Amino acid sequence: MKPHVICHMCTTIDGRILSPRWPKLPGPKSAGELFESTADSFRIGAWLVGTTTMREFAGRNVKLEPARRRIERQDHLANPRTRSFAIGADAKGALRFQKPDVDGDHVVLLVSERVGDAYLAHLQDAGISYLFCGKDRVDVRVALDKIRRVLGIRRLMLEGGGTFNGEVLHAGLVDEISQVVVPVADGGRGVTTIFDIPGDPPPRAAALLRLRSYRRLPGGVIWLRYAVARRSRG
Repeated sequence: MKPHVICHMCTTIDGRILSPRWPKLPGPKSAGELFESTADSFRIGAWLVGTTTMREFAGRNVKLEPARRRIERQDHLANPRTRSFAIGADAKGALRFQKPDVDGDHVVLLVSERVGDAYLAHLQDAGISYLFCGKDRVDVRVALDKIRRVLGIRRLMLEGGGTFNGEVLHAGLVDEISQVVVPVADGGRGVTTIFDIPGDPPPRAAALLRLRSYRRLPGGVIWLRYAVARRSRG
C-alpha cells in the first residue's frame, strides 16, 4: 500500500531547483509564490521532504536532554485527529523541532532504529509524531506504506531536494510529476536538480512520462504535468 505520489517542483529549464541563484523573475510572482500557488491548487493536505529540506522548518538545533526512560522502537502518533501533515525523513535524529506543526500542518518524522532515546523523548515532549522506517536508514518503500496505512494518507505531495526526490523516483514510487518551469537557465555544474538519484548512475532512465497538461503562466512560466507511464526496471 502507498499513497498516490505527486512530485511538485519549481525549476529552471535545465531542471535546477536552487532558486536563490536565480535573477528576479519577470512575472508578478516570485519562485516561492509560484511554487505555493500551484501546489495549493492540488488541495492535498500532506507533503513529504528529505532531511535537508525539512531542516529549513525545524528551527534552532537545541541540545537534547538525557533520556530518563527507555523508549520502545514503535510508531508514535502524537495527534491522531490531524488532517494535514508535514512529513520529513530523519534517519539520524538530526531535526530538533520545538513545536508540532509547520504552518498548521502536523509534523511527522520518518526515523530509523539508530536514533536515540533522548531524541525520541524530545519528539514526544514536543508533540511530534514519528514512524520507524528502517534499521539504519529511511527505506522509502516502508515509509510510503506506513504513510498510507498508519496515517491514512491517500494523496501525497513530494517536494524534497533532488537526492530525496531521486530516491523515491528510482524506487518506482512516483505517480505524477508537476514541474513549474521558470524562464531561467542555470547551468551550474553540481547544482541540485529535480531528481538526483543517489550512487552510481543507473543503467537506464528512471521513468518514461506521459504529458497530462500544459499551461502557460504569466512571465513566461510553463507548468507541465506528467503521469509516470512506465518505471525503469534497470
